[in-house]
Parts: sequence; C-alpha cells; structure tokens
Amino acid sequence: MAPPSQGKKPWCDWDNTKKDHVYERLGKIINRNKRIGIGVAIPKTLWDEVPDWIRGHYGYQHYTFAVRMCMNAIRKWRAPSKLPVRYTFDWEMQHTEKRKEITTLLDVITGQNDQEVANMLGLEPSGYGFEHKEKFKPLQAADILAWQIRSYMRKIWPLGGEDVSLCHPGFELLRKDQSMDLGFFTRENIDTFVRDRESVLAQGYPFPRLYARK
Repeated sequence: MAPPSQGKKPWCDWDNTKKDHVYERLGKIINRNKRIGIGVAIPKTLWDEVPDWIRGHYGYQHYTFAVRMCMNAIRKWRAPSKLPVRYTFDWEMQHTEKRKEITTLLDVITGQNDQEVANMLGLEPSGYGFEHKEKFKPLQAADILAWQIRSYMRKIWPLGGEDVSLCHPGFELLRKDQSMDLGFFTRENIDTFVRDRESVLAQGYPFPRLYARK
C-alpha cells in the first residue's frame, strides 16, 4: 500500500499489476477464512470534542471508543452461537495510553462480580493480548481492513455519510457479498451519540469514569 517513494523493499519494486494480483489473492484468502468483518472509523478531532464525562467513561483515545463499538458488534454477532472469543490487539508498549485504556477496559469487564458482560462478549480472564503482526498472522488481515476503512473514511467524511462509489477496489473486494458490520462516525453520528448519553444520564443512570483526565 505504501507509495514506492517510501522504499519498502521488496514491494516498492513491484509494478501495479503484480501488487493488484497479490492483493486480490490475499483478499480472497481473508474472505474464505473469516467469520465476519467488523470495523469502526471515527476521526480523532471529532472524538476530542466530546464532553469529558463521556470520554472518561468510553476512553480518551478515539481508538478505545472504536474498540468498544467493535466489541458491541461482536456481542450482537456471537449471541446465537456463544462462540468463545480471544481479543488480540496490535502490539503497543505497556506505557502507551492506548494500551493502558484497552487493558483497563478489559480488566474491568473480566473482573466484575457478575460475568454478564464478559459472557456476552465471550471474554474470559486473560482472554486478550497484544501481539506483533509480523508473527501473529491474523492481525495482518485486520490491518488490511483497517487501512481500507481509514482510506475510505477520509473520502466520505466531508460528505457526512457513505458513498460506496468511492470504495477503493481493494475495499470493495473485502465488502462485496461478504458478512460485514462497518460503522463510520460523522459529526452528526457523534452528536446523536452524545445526546443519547445525556438522555440516559438524565434518567439517573451514571457513566462510571474508567480513565483519568488527560
């Protein structure tokens, strides 16, 4: 995916025909071996504008919020089957805010007295980890989907909604006639999300703070 000017050997020396051929093969391998494709995109600038009490509950990192939305989609998808799930994330050093927030979230879920939420997610204690995608191959499939979602989000963000005609052929390969659950948060979506949470708060349901103010 990187432009040739970045010098990513040996791929920077491939012509577009070879790149397209290899990518198509990879895409078909992913499609054959996945259960479902799930992804969420949210611009950091939009999430940074959300009220502090919401970010204190859902995560100051927009990445954390996206993970929570993906986990919600996983919960809905796995409900009929009750399949166990291991959650694997791309490698982050332990001191990074991204890893701290994800670890806090999953430790809270698995550490509850009642395991209702953990059971809905198929998540067991220590049922998650951080791996290097160079060694943990399934992460490379997730990385391909994430790259395509990010690229597409940049195209549709100014439009305020989806326009599938703007899908890169590589993204279309992963989406067309495939089981997918994708979410793209525009400003309108985020404003609706905030209003909904304010309504719930007004009814007396608190949003416990999980993360410290940054």
